[in-house]
Amino acid sequence: MTFAAQTLFRLAALCSPSLLPLGMATDVKPLRPFRDPPASPRLTPFLAPLPMPSPASSRGAFATNAQVPRGAGAPNYFELIAEERDVRLHPELPLTRVWGYRDASVPTTSLMLGPTLVQRADHPLIVRYRNELPRNHVGFGTTDTVVHYHGAHLPAAYDGFPENIPGYAAVIASGESYDQCLPGMSPGAIDGNTDNSDRPATMWYHDHALDFTAQNVYRGLAGAFVFFDEVDTGDETTGLRLPSGAYDVPLVLQDRRLDARGQLWYDPLDHNGFLGDLFLVNGAVQPFLEARGRRYRFRLLNGCNARFLSMRLRTADGRPVPFDVIGTEGGLLARSMRDQASAFMSPAKRYDILVDFSRFTPGTVIFLENNLDQPDGRGPRGSFENPRHKPVPDRFLKIVVGQPAQDESRSPDVLRPFSAIPAAELAAAPRRTLEFGRRKCVWTINDEAVDLERPLFTVNRGQGEVWTLRNSSGGWWHPIHTHLEFVRILRRNGGPPTLFERDGMARSDTVMLGPNDEVEVFVKFRDYPGRWVMHCHTLEHEDAFMMTCFDVR
Repeated sequence: MTFAAQTLFRLAALCSPSLLPLGMATDVKPLRPFRDPPASPRLTPFLAPLPMPSPASSRGAFATNAQVPRGAGAPNYFELIAEERDVRLHPELPLTRVWGYRDASVPTTSLMLGPTLVQRADHPLIVRYRNELPRNHVGFGTTDTVVHYHGAHLPAAYDGFPENIPGYAAVIASGESYDQCLPGMSPGAIDGNTDNSDRPATMWYHDHALDFTAQNVYRGLAGAFVFFDEVDTGDETTGLRLPSGAYDVPLVLQDRRLDARGQLWYDPLDHNGFLGDLFLVNGAVQPFLEARGRRYRFRLLNGCNARFLSMRLRTADGRPVPFDVIGTEGGLLARSMRDQASAFMSPAKRYDILVDFSRFTPGTVIFLENNLDQPDGRGPRGSFENPRHKPVPDRFLKIVVGQPAQDESRSPDVLRPFSAIPAAELAAAPRRTLEFGRRKCVWTINDEAVDLERPLFTVNRGQGEVWTLRNSSGGWWHPIHTHLEFVRILRRNGGPPTLFERDGMARSDTVMLGPNDEVEVFVKFRDYPGRWVMHCHTLEHEDAFMMTCFDVR
């Protein structure tokens, strides 16, 4: 099918759903029509322990066409399998059929979330991705998949381009495999580049199939990805001495909706942003964590399709539990932000926080909860500066504080400072405006629907640019994700950005645009040429064409 034909096909799907045989919203007969979603079964919260996905196991070297960069250390080899499996999301539910990634070194897994990829600077990962999803699949989602390493700095051929076009054959059909190289080079080590602002960070990997990212991620194709170096070492006796091992805990936050038989329910015709009514952490509905009385590092990751979150900690009797924010998706902050009350997160945003449970007596119960008021896929009520909160929060995780434990970790004031943008470079930077809107029945960027064969613009390597990201879609929210490079936020709505966005303090790979917001960012594509995408990370908006591509030369 030509690209023009595909575009007409997609427009028909959006504007006249009855024209397309998209099938049912669940793998079994839906209980109600589309746009009247069933309520999920009522479940007793906090019955099962928090799942801890194991780190993916490095295997022996294998022959590969993936290219290892110059100057790299010894690579580590991994193999991930995408498969259909049955998992128990909650003790009171029957088995739920999901799609998920599995470490090829283990024969089976009972978890929805994929294994955690762990990388150390200067040691590339060679990841073989094998697609074993069922070829005869019926229901929402597509078995033609793509793996995107969200937040990683890597060549275009391995980024997870959403569609097969000449030079970007990353879409893997059922029964096929594809090798990718994640360089993981130290700051300044990429082809002699001297920009030292690259930072290890909390990242994730997920499906990125064109038109079907929302459906495939909702089915379960996602996993955490963490990166260490000589500063953030993963060992609390070295470097910054941040909590490590069992006390460094990724928390992937998601929402889902189930039918009466405990199966995933999803409306593939809802292009506004699909919300679930069950709250999952690491692929389990409202689990609990038995924490020792010491310092923990929680890596919060909003893995929802469309739900924004304002995460906070509260004791069972309602007392706030402050925490230190040490990082966002751009890696460690320049300095710790002490005694924060909440973390405001769009889909795809990440926050690294430190919580010291030694302050609490054993038996204290603390809840990780979301108190953001969001009734539908438009986004939260209120504005970016003043989002509206709900009186009864959604509790994701119950934490029970246990006995004290040895703690060699630290919570340093200074984390990872980086230099300001040179004034001359900023003054000379070309400027462009990217407008995120809605035209008739599709989401657009600069009034255009996605066309991955025709780049919207071209940028030059090594030349910084200033982009104005403008939300002209009315009362809708859009988290805008740019592949390859992080951006540095300069201004928000004509004034300074928030503290966690401010240049010199943090960097971002996803910029939240509230209704009518305008955000000015600086971005520089330093090294890798090729074709890249940017898009809204409300995944239903992305699939309904709010994505564009650009070339780096």
